[in-house]
This record gives sequence, structure tokens and C-alpha cells, in this order.
Amino acid sequence: MPRSGKSTLLKKLITNFDQKVGFITNEVRKYGDRVGFELENHKGEKSMLANVDFKTNLKVSRYFVDIKNLDEIIPSLEKFNESDFLFLDEIGQMELFSERFKILVKKYFDSPNTCIATLSKVYNDEFTEVIKKRNDIFLIEINEENRNEKEKYLETLLRKIPKARRYVSEPNRFSINQSDVSITTDHGTRILTKQKEGWACNCDFFQENKVCSHIIALEEYLKIHG
Repeated sequence: MPRSGKSTLLKKLITNFDQKVGFITNEVRKYGDRVGFELENHKGEKSMLANVDFKTNLKVSRYFVDIKNLDEIIPSLEKFNESDFLFLDEIGQMELFSERFKILVKKYFDSPNTCIATLSKVYNDEFTEVIKKRNDIFLIEINEENRNEKEKYLETLLRKIPKARRYVSEPNRFSINQSDVSITTDHGTRILTKQKEGWACNCDFFQENKVCSHIIALEEYLKIHG
């Protein structure tokens, strides 16, 4: 939801990554009153997305949206390396006026890179519904009450995704049995069993969060090796 702290949380999370490409959205205030929103990319370059004083045909609440300014910053976001961490703040109604932005979002989500994005709960359309139904994302709701808890969870999860990728690149770690799968990890052997709702792991992180690097690795391994 708006003012839940999702953008603040994203800004904190991306500081853990040296190599990153993306943008954050900053509030623009005048005499204490919020008058607009500006985009700031990973290079520190800024572009005004919306303002109460703009004269455009696109409007969300009291803010007029200038898609030209968004489209001008997109080229700086389109090129990234496999090692870059990707981030988008946010996939919302203002940004989705731009077809170029939609192409960028799809490029980020379809890439092999780890990507984190904020998604408004107060706006839905066909594009956002497709995102939420993808089977390669974790959809996490942030609110004032759980923000600190989810921050710790996301910090840990983002560390586990690269570990899962490394496991997948080393197929000898996997042993497929009739009733389960064993993975040789950095901390011993983990046993994964197939359940009605998906895979389950015997590691502590899975027991608490219902996801872990071992599950992520196995699902990717099965996509590659069947």
C-alpha cells in the first residue's frame, strides 16, 4: 500500500549491492507539501516523472505525468551485465503509461539476473496481473507492522539466490531418488521431498519461511535437466 515503506526498504536493500542497475522514485516536496515524484537511476541521474504543475494529458490523483521524462531515462536502464542486481521502484500506474517502461519491466523479469521491484497494491491492470502470476517470483506484501521483519527476510533471501545459482551450476551436487532429492550444500546434505503444494526442505530457513536456496536451486535444476 502507499506509505507502507516499500520504497524506503528497497533503498536500504540495494545498498548491499555494488553492481546494480535500476531506479528509485523520490518524493519532491515544496514547503513541506508533496508536489511530485522524480526518478533517480543507479548513476544518480534524475528525471521528473510527475508534478502538480505539469501540463499533460496524463494524470494520477493530483499529479500530471510526463512520460517523455520517463522514456528519456530508460536507455540508461536497458544495458546491464549478468552480474548486475536489478531494481525498479515502482511498477505503478504512472510508470505504466509508458510502453517503453513495460518492455523494460519484461526485460528485467525475463533476464537471469536477480531483480527486486515495488508494486502498488492500489492499482491493478492486465500487465500487473501477469507479473503477479509468474512462477519465478516471490510476491511479498510490506506494511508498517511487518516491515522490519520482512527487511531481515529479504536480506537473507537475496543472499540465498546467488547461492542457489551456484548450486545449479554444479549438477554433481544433486542426487535424484525415488521419493526425494538430496543436495550437497556448503553446510552438509539437505533432503527435499515432494509435497502436494510443492517441494519441502529439511533446512531451518525453509521450516520458517517455506522457501530456501535449496528449493530454488532444485526447481531451476529440474528446468534444465528435466
